[in-house]
Amino acid sequence: MLNFLDPDSPGLTPHQLAQSFRWLGWVGFGLQAALGFIPLLVVVTNVLFGTGRSPMGGLSMGLWLAIICLIALLFSIYWCFRYTQIASKLEIRDLRPAKFQVLQALRWGLLANLSIMVLAVIIALLRVTSLTFKMLTLPQGATIIAPSQVGATVASGTLVTASNMIAIQAMVSAIAAGLVGTIVALLLLYQLGLNRPSPS
Repeated sequence: MLNFLDPDSPGLTPHQLAQSFRWLGWVGFGLQAALGFIPLLVVVTNVLFGTGRSPMGGLSMGLWLAIICLIALLFSIYWCFRYTQIASKLEIRDLRPAKFQVLQALRWGLLANLSIMVLAVIIALLRVTSLTFKMLTLPQGATIIAPSQVGATVASGTLVTASNMIAIQAMVSAIAAGLVGTIVALLLLYQLGLNRPSPS
């Protein structure tokens, strides 16, 4: 197995690379965990209370996509933590992984975060399109938005509830979490590319 990168090569040393992996790994972990709280809360609430059921019974397609997106987000949060473990191995010559192993880890992280963003955008499009069609069924110029006594906003009979806004916020948070993970993976790929093996 080809050893990682020569510490004496020009560019970043494995120790410097380890610092980047540790710092960016913890930043990604913290930001994704914070941004992932609302999507986690929304999905768990929908599953437990059955608010995401389809008319024919069972879970709706949107909720299935949200569950898959949440699984990818949880994987990505773990993967950011894994970057910090890779950092510890980079600092020890005997445990230093091969370059292709580190590249593979970064590719998995990048793929997971791109999946999060794609799924969250699809869910957001479905949800916002549905709400838009509901609003378009109202007569032109007849939209009156006023708070009701139960805390919902009524627009001529069409409910724009707090749960709708929380769901949209959850989708935006999921997209932001995927963006954070993507940026972390791309920065680490860039850092990895700065350290090249010395010519033989």
